[in-house]
Amino acid sequence: MPKHDSHGKPIRKIGSISWIFLLVSAFSYALTFNVATSFKLGDSLFGLYNGYSATTSTEVRFLIVHRTANLDFNISVLAKNDRHYSDPFMDSYYAGFYFDFGNNYVTFNLNPLCVTLGKGQRGDLVDSPYSLFVSPTHLPRNFIELKYEDERFIYISRWTELTNLKSDGLPAQERFRGANFKSYALKVGNFRFGYEEVNVYVGKAFNFEFFANPAPGFFIQYVNDAGRPYAEGIGESNFIMGFFADYKVQGFYAYSQLLIDDINMNRFLKPNEFQNPDKIAWSLGTRFDTIYGRLAFYHAGATKYTFQPSGEFGNNKFYGYTVYTDFRYKQQDGKDTILPLELLYMGYKYGENNVAFNLEYEPESMFGIRGAKFGVEYVLLGERSPVNAWGEYSNPPAGTHLLSEPTLERRLILSALIPCKVFNWLTLKLTTQLGYVWNRSVPVNVENDQTKRPILRPEPGNNAPIFLLSLMIDMSLNW
Repeated sequence: MPKHDSHGKPIRKIGSISWIFLLVSAFSYALTFNVATSFKLGDSLFGLYNGYSATTSTEVRFLIVHRTANLDFNISVLAKNDRHYSDPFMDSYYAGFYFDFGNNYVTFNLNPLCVTLGKGQRGDLVDSPYSLFVSPTHLPRNFIELKYEDERFIYISRWTELTNLKSDGLPAQERFRGANFKSYALKVGNFRFGYEEVNVYVGKAFNFEFFANPAPGFFIQYVNDAGRPYAEGIGESNFIMGFFADYKVQGFYAYSQLLIDDINMNRFLKPNEFQNPDKIAWSLGTRFDTIYGRLAFYHAGATKYTFQPSGEFGNNKFYGYTVYTDFRYKQQDGKDTILPLELLYMGYKYGENNVAFNLEYEPESMFGIRGAKFGVEYVLLGERSPVNAWGEYSNPPAGTHLLSEPTLERRLILSALIPCKVFNWLTLKLTTQLGYVWNRSVPVNVENDQTKRPILRPEPGNNAPIFLLSLMIDMSLNW
């Protein structure tokens, strides 16, 4: 319960006001204070998984930024009343609102080395809505990042806390999970080529060696698990690797990216024996300026079982490349809610067993308005479960699979963003998403699977519209 003073008023409110006053006083120069309020009708993401309703909601974002040559200080707090999550105090103290985080971090720029830590979202090296190793979807997690970049070389090591769950009823492998992202890239003029990897480990939220040792994670696993001479006890971990290449000049950008979660080497070494599934993902895209504005095209896909944990005979592991090890949770009324998988996958936002296409257009100017953006996206999705190894099977099936189910979910989404700058400190932003989903996936409990965790399966005839309309009032003040 919130603490109170002798008059019954929450001390938290007084503390919050004092904290803001001290913060503003400390950063009285080069300070940006931003408040953005969004009024929404509909819900395109949670509604897609939990059923649509013409609900209205409000989101308020408070942002404080202080930037110098050596420091980047960012605080972002969100207040929402969409009731996506349970909060015991939102009705009794906060008028139906609950609090959440945006990007909260501190960057120390020691050029060419940067150290960043906080709770927020960090990006991939490729600039794409379909990046494979780090999702562009906002997933605020605790992190520490070391980044070195000069004229020829880039090195990144980033620890991310996946789960540090409160529940004592869960095994340690499910309660405590972490991931480490690394990249090594070469720069030749406007061209970059690099190697990327992710190591997901369970039983602990932070592993110092994966973060601090610059060697690739494959060798860290191999050396420590075998022991020199004693095994170091890294424990269960999952190694994901891949490559990227991109090229950027004024008015043009192109990239390609490949992720390998697992690859079937038996096709080369033992072609007459069992062929395990390839678990791979790919992404490519380009954007370029024309006399009519900027055009962009992106494509990505992933085979079935990519990003999943592994397991045999019901021995489900917990090192899937996801934030959590489940996608269903209960509200205060006891109702089950599905967490959208786009908010679960740490890598490619659509996860396994799908292909996606995205076309975007940004006009140079539209009736005097700059910054408008329009898009159309088409996604095909099959059966998937980021928390159940091998889905409906207890052991890996033979061969590589992609959209092989008789019924597939299909999504077609049109989007638009129209900003209008009223004053230097005030901008209005109108956002809309309109679309339709055919054969919307529903959670299914598989009886013949020993893991006993749900999968999402496209349901024939389960069709629904996609709708979201949002008006944002964005105010910024600079000192």
